[in-house]
Amino acid sequence: MKERLRKLVSPLARFLADVGVPPDAITLAGLVLSVLAGWSLGTGHFPGAGILLILAGICDMMDGAAARAGNRATDTGAFLDSTIDRYSEIAVLVGALYYYLVRSATSPEILTAVIVLLALAGSLMVSYTRARAEAIGESCKVGLAERPERLVILIVGALLGPNVFRVALWILAILSHLTALQRIRHVLRCGRA
Repeated sequence: MKERLRKLVSPLARFLADVGVPPDAITLAGLVLSVLAGWSLGTGHFPGAGILLILAGICDMMDGAAARAGNRATDTGAFLDSTIDRYSEIAVLVGALYYYLVRSATSPEILTAVIVLLALAGSLMVSYTRARAEAIGESCKVGLAERPERLVILIVGALLGPNVFRVALWILAILSHLTALQRIRHVLRCGRA
């Protein structure tokens, strides 16, 4: 699925590179869209948040593709992209946290708020385990719920409303922690080989 999506965005990425749009600008546009999605979730506009997340996901796919298409890929660009991705996830999940603690019709939903925090911690741990693995020289692109999968879970949940989004948060919390554990296991096995 990732390869199909990459082929779909490739012409647009090439166009953006040809007209001189900096890859970092695409990365920052994705952050702005994610912050707006978090705000939409926080105010209870779930389908709108889903649409904003789709647009943010497109930016996330396009920044690296545009950098490669325009021969502008750099280590600092990759670093910025990874860092902004974390802030994007935080913004979305903080919006959800606000909604379930403050704005929900059955306010406050403490259990759902805890699940949001577990999903956030799991998402950050997925990224952290990969970063630490790469710091010691191990490749670690393994696991059930990498960023694209986590984003799809959030998009589907948001498009279908707060009740389905609640289920999506449970799925996200479970799969992200399973992914982090898969990565830990992978690195430990590589280290013993």
